Amino acid sequence: MSADHTTPLPVASTAGGQLRAAREAAGLSQEAVAEQLKLAPRQVRAIEDDDYARLPGRTFVRGFVRNYARLLQLDASAVLAALPRNDGMSPLDRPSLSAVSRPMAELPATTPIRRGTSTRWLIPLALIAIVAAAGLYEYARAPWASRRSTNDAPSAPPVAPSSGTGGPTTTTLPNPLEARNDAPSPTQEAKSDMAPSPASTPSSTAAETTSATAAASTATTTSSADVSLLFTFNAKSWIEVKDASGKVIFLQTKDAGTTQTVSGAPPLDVVVGNAAGVVVSLGDKTIDTAPFTRGNIARFVVK
Repeated sequence: MSADHTTPLPVASTAGGQLRAAREAAGLSQEAVAEQLKLAPRQVRAIEDDDYARLPGRTFVRGFVRNYARLLQLDASAVLAALPRNDGMSPLDRPSLSAVSRPMAELPATTPIRRGTSTRWLIPLALIAIVAAAGLYEYARAPWASRRSTNDAPSAPPVAPSSGTGGPTTTTLPNPLEARNDAPSPTQEAKSDMAPSPASTPSSTAAETTSATAAASTATTTSSADVSLLFTFNAKSWIEVKDASGKVIFLQTKDAGTTQTVSGAPPLDVVVGNAAGVVVSLGDKTIDTAPFTRGNIARFVVK
């Protein structure tokens, strides 16, 4: 059947009767027509019953009738001409002031789409992920010094008796200078003095560092005066220094090419940001911060 061929108009007096007769002749049900026209079955029945009061209005009714006629391959113009006209004007031409209580067209009922059960958990999981990310951000933003591990703290050396008879014993406190990799420990130095090896002698740098360590340890254990540290900034960095009471006595960011002296009651708890760009000096000796650096942040205690 070609698209431009139209079925002869059935003998009927109204547009609805013509459409009904053509539908029945084609062997179609009202439900099948409603599904193809995207209308509700009750609207198809209203068109065939010429009950236009149950339809939205003139413009929509003419569109429904035209589409219905084309579906049945009728002459749409002839079917539209059969729409009723009473009292000189069709009720379809009269404006209606009453509110339309039903939608213009209703889609045929379909099986509701069932959402997968997994989609119900997407929003809760997203909220949990956001909360977790915010917690990690706040945790990472906290000062690194407040989250340091006790495993990073240098262990206190054993108590050694003083050389004098009857004198009080003193505790040798840890000093950051003792952490230099190239500096031998006091025990190793004593063993070296007792049994020197003819094949190797300590370098001048190791001897100088050991002497500085011993001098710094002696000064620390015998003096209660404040300790002064000199910070030389080769790059923009920040430092935080706390005294023996735990009070922050200095916290500031310094630019490259500047220096800063900080004095306080020992032990001094020192945190250095961008440690690779800062030189820390205790008196005329330089403290090697490399052993105490984690993630380019050095933390050590000067006693």
